[in-house]
Amino acid sequence: MSETFTWDNVEFDLSDPAFVSDPEAAKRWLEGPRDVCPGRFSDNAEVYVVTKYHQVRGLLADPRVSNHPPEGVHLDSMRKRGVPEELLKYFDSTIMTMEPDDHQRVRGLVTAAFSAKRVRSLRPRIEELTNSLLDRMDPAGVNDLVADYAHPISTTMICELLGVDDEYRDQWIKWTGVFTTFLRPDPKLLPPSLHGMIDTIKRLIDARRAEPGDDLISDLVRISDQTEKLDQVELVALALVLVQAGLDTVRHSIALSLYNLFTHPEQLELVKHNPDDTVRAVMELMRYAGPIKMALPRFATEPIELDGVTIPADGQIQLVVAAANNDPERFHEPRKLDVTRQDNPQLSFAHGAHFCPGASLATAETEIALNTLFARYPDVRLAVDPAEIGPRFLRAVERLPVHLK
Repeated sequence: MSETFTWDNVEFDLSDPAFVSDPEAAKRWLEGPRDVCPGRFSDNAEVYVVTKYHQVRGLLADPRVSNHPPEGVHLDSMRKRGVPEELLKYFDSTIMTMEPDDHQRVRGLVTAAFSAKRVRSLRPRIEELTNSLLDRMDPAGVNDLVADYAHPISTTMICELLGVDDEYRDQWIKWTGVFTTFLRPDPKLLPPSLHGMIDTIKRLIDARRAEPGDDLISDLVRISDQTEKLDQVELVALALVLVQAGLDTVRHSIALSLYNLFTHPEQLELVKHNPDDTVRAVMELMRYAGPIKMALPRFATEPIELDGVTIPADGQIQLVVAAANNDPERFHEPRKLDVTRQDNPQLSFAHGAHFCPGASLATAETEIALNTLFARYPDVRLAVDPAEIGPRFLRAVERLPVHLK
C-alpha cells in the first residue's frame, strides 16, 4: 500500500531561513539517509525528499525523471522567488532545465571547453595564479583564504575561460551572492542583481561579436550566428549559468576543503606529504562535506514508487546528494574523513546525462590550490576557533582566517 503524505509542518523546508542555516538540521539531513519524506523547496513548492545513495544515483539517470519542469511550474517558481517578468525567458532556457533533446544539443557546445585536454592546458595558468596570490599575502599576519585565495582563483579562472572582462568580475560576485538556487533571495536585491548580470552578459556578447577572442563566449557567439544550434536567449542563459556555476562551486570547494583539512589535522598531514594523491583527497573532501548538497529539482514523468511511497507524475523530487554521499549502505564509515579512500563513487557532480561538464576543471583548481598552499606554507593553520567560521547547512564558509607560519 502506498503511503500518502501531508505537507503540514514538514521539517525539510528550504523556504525557511532558519532551517537552511541550522547546524543541527545539517547533521540530520546531510550526514545520512532516511526514507522518502515530504518537504518544501525554496519557493514553498511541495517536494519528495530522497536521500539514500542507490535511490539518488538511480533517479539521476532514470528516464522517468526529468530536469524539465512541467508546463508553467518553473516560471511560477521563478516568479515566486522574485525574478522580474521580463527576465523569465532567460531562466526558462537554461541547460539545467531543458528538454532532453535540447539539453544534448546545447551540452555538446560546452563539452570541449571543459575537456581533459583543455583542463591540462589550463594547469600552468592555475599554478601561476595560485602562486601570485600567495605572493601577495602577509606571511607574518592573518590572511583570509576565502577573500584572498579561493575567491580570486574561482573568479579569475572561469572569467578568463569565458572571456568576462576584469571590470565586471568583482561586481559579478556580489550579484551571484544574491541569487542562490536553494535559498530564498532578498526581494529588494534580486531584480537589480539579475538585470546587472544579464545586461553584462549581453554587453560581452556584443563585444565578442564585434571583436572575437580566444574564449568560450566568442566560440558560442560564432556558433549562434553561424548555425541553428543556439538561439540568442539560449546563448545569454548558457553564459549566465556557466559563470555562476564556475564561481560558486570552485570557491566553495576550495574553502570547504581547507576548512575540513584544518579541522582534521591527521588528514591534513596526509595531503601535505602526498601531493600526487591530492585528486583522490579532493574527491573524498567533496563526498564528506562538499559544496554541492543537493541536486537541482527533478520531476517525475510517470508515477514512481520508492520506500512504499508513490511519487505521482509531475511530482517534484529533491535529491539530497550530501546525504547520499554519507550513506553507510554504500560507504564504509561515511562520517570518517579518509583522504586515502579508494572506493568513492560520490555524487557531488551528479550522474548520468546531467553530470557536471566542469567537474574536471573544478577538481584541478581545488587540487592545485591545496598543493600550492601547503608547499609554500606547510605550517598554515586556522587563526580562529573553527566554530566561529564553520559552514551552517546551506550557508557556506564565508571567511577562513589563517596564520601562514
